[in-house]
Amino acid sequence: MKKLTLTTITFILLLTVFGQNGLKGGKYYLLLNEKTKVSLNSFENNNVKELKTYSVNEKSIYTTDQKTRVAILDTAKNIVTLYDILTSNEIKLSIPFDIKPKTILLNDDNLYIGGELGKEMLVQYNIQSEKWYKLEIPAEVNMFGKAIDDLLINDSLLIAIDNIVMPKYVLFYHLNSKDKLDFSHFKELKSNGAYESIYQGRITSNYLGLISRTYSGYVGETEHITIYDKLELTHSFAISTNQWDKDYHTFTDFIIIKDKIVIASKEKGLGIFEIKKSYFKDTDEYKNIRFNIRVSTSKIKYTDYKNDIIKKITLIPNTEIIILSLENKKGEIRHEIIVI
Repeated sequence: MKKLTLTTITFILLLTVFGQNGLKGGKYYLLLNEKTKVSLNSFENNNVKELKTYSVNEKSIYTTDQKTRVAILDTAKNIVTLYDILTSNEIKLSIPFDIKPKTILLNDDNLYIGGELGKEMLVQYNIQSEKWYKLEIPAEVNMFGKAIDDLLINDSLLIAIDNIVMPKYVLFYHLNSKDKLDFSHFKELKSNGAYESIYQGRITSNYLGLISRTYSGYVGETEHITIYDKLELTHSFAISTNQWDKDYHTFTDFIIIKDKIVIASKEKGLGIFEIKKSYFKDTDEYKNIRFNIRVSTSKIKYTDYKNDIIKKITLIPNTEIIILSLENKKGEIRHEIIVI
């Protein structure tokens, strides 16, 4: 890793950033600017260039397509504001469905919202036709307690991450620029243990990664980062840390860059884990195992940030450069740029 010079930005961090997973081809990204504003930024001359700011509150979740739009969803009112990056025009949209939003994602053509089951769990707004759609949810997932906790996109598919109630699934939808997305298929996820809650996903051309937490009366709370090889979801491994271990620590954020997992830990700092094909146990005898193979956390190489906590890792689009949002004991945030 190599640090780059960065003009420090200081603010109070209250919100969580959503919706920057799996998109390619853009040049913009979102950062918190202060407790009531989020900034749209580009990366120029080894530094952050702030382009615009948008108002947010503690109930906001937000995303950008990294090219032309920013979307901010007020989850208290279920109202989305779509901003045009180039013209500064804005459109307010009221969600016409019974959904409790938890995640939001934009691509070139559509806005997607996933959440807890009201009457719907996943909805789509087509920007060109100005039409809303509720997306098909298979019967196995359409039950009380289920939720869509994160949304990802690859070249041809919208990928929805199911949460909480066992068994857990990943849902796949064919991307469509003009109409309602058609449901493609779903796959069951392997488990890491009892009462597993998935709360974040990351995707690259080679891997799907998930952060989750389990709880057992025998071993207490355990944190997991699970990596799946490709989207068939048959081969996987998990890095797990248990609260009864001497070296227990939490995972607050992560990204995947090529064959490296970059990990933020409240207790440990910034970690780097190198993915090896041998960890997936790519042989027939492991294909039908319902639990993920474990790999030791001792293989994570951490850099301690002492008096700071890494609250967020932001990947600068189309690079191997990240921005760390570091919070000190006063609640002040500074940004640090690192080349992985």
